[in-house]
Amino acid sequence: MRIGYIGLGKMGLAMVARLLEKSWQVVSWNRSPKPLREAKKAGAAVNHTLEGVCKKMKAPRLIWLMVSQGAVDEVLAELVLHLSRGDTVIDGGNSFYKDSMRRANALAKKGIHFLDAGVSGGPFGARKGACLMIGGDKKVFKKYEKLFLDLSACRKVSITLRYTHTDKLENVGMSSFGGAGGSYAYVGKSGAGHFVKMVHNGIEYGMMQAIAEGFTLLRSADERGLTETRMNADTEDADRRGYTGTRIHADKKRVGFGFDLRAIAELYNQGSVIESRLMGWLAKAFKEHGEGLTSISGDVSHSGEGLWTVLTAKELGVPVKVIEDALTFRVNSTGNPSYTGQVVSALRNQFGRHEVTNDQRPTTNH
Repeated sequence: MRIGYIGLGKMGLAMVARLLEKSWQVVSWNRSPKPLREAKKAGAAVNHTLEGVCKKMKAPRLIWLMVSQGAVDEVLAELVLHLSRGDTVIDGGNSFYKDSMRRANALAKKGIHFLDAGVSGGPFGARKGACLMIGGDKKVFKKYEKLFLDLSACRKVSITLRYTHTDKLENVGMSSFGGAGGSYAYVGKSGAGHFVKMVHNGIEYGMMQAIAEGFTLLRSADERGLTETRMNADTEDADRRGYTGTRIHADKKRVGFGFDLRAIAELYNQGSVIESRLMGWLAKAFKEHGEGLTSISGDVSHSGEGLWTVLTAKELGVPVKVIEDALTFRVNSTGNPSYTGQVVSALRNQFGRHEVTNDQRPTTNH
């Protein structure tokens, strides 16, 4: 099968390599020339114009977009000039779900199909198999299901959606492929794929923040030291009267445990309740950068997905305190670096290869 692939960033190049490995014929395009050279070297056909990509493909065409969310409308505006009725466009980037709903409606008027696909796994997942969450017309999804199978880590998930906002029972489930625990699924109508991915990223914010705060606590136990005196009654009954106002009487003598943070991260990742890929990536980050993470910035970048999650929750009247606090921490970390921020940045670098600044400024332990 042949596919047009638009956007050859870290994720795009990795995904193209996987498609070629799965015997897809790939016609690629990118604004800058270097990724095109890399794609050509890997075996993809390349073109320097979107028109050229479309001309190299017979209708009905299948086009995958992997560009930044801010560039999607611009690319689509030019792309549709060269598409035909019956063609399909898949947006695999991190677009806002309402934009995906709008784009699906606009393209439908031209007879062009549109699927929104949330992709998780970072560049490694794009190359070795990702988790994909697909929204749009179910018939179009079924038509190109082999694409999602080839891009995924293993198999599809059986999902049944029961109620829509109209309270009408709506079964959009699918039979499982290879059993439970798959890594791609059709999740609902247009916008659903990017909605599910948005929530995924919001959850990711909270999980990373909790890990970062926990390891900051471990590090602080050695840097600041702990008292040997047992906490007094004021603290022991804190669970009955809340944390506010609790007094901790500190000894003058302070001790530490000499924690090996990398070893603890590796230990947590061996059968514990908090075992996870994130914990494994943290252990790897400690191995590469040392537990002080001095080469990693404490200023944490943030994508739009965390903010979209919080705003959508407010629209629906759903409290998402953990996610909102994690987002606030990232926003406030600019110019206010900390070890907690360094841990979050290190994790982002591990799974997404996000750039992290080599910031040698001293950081605070919070």
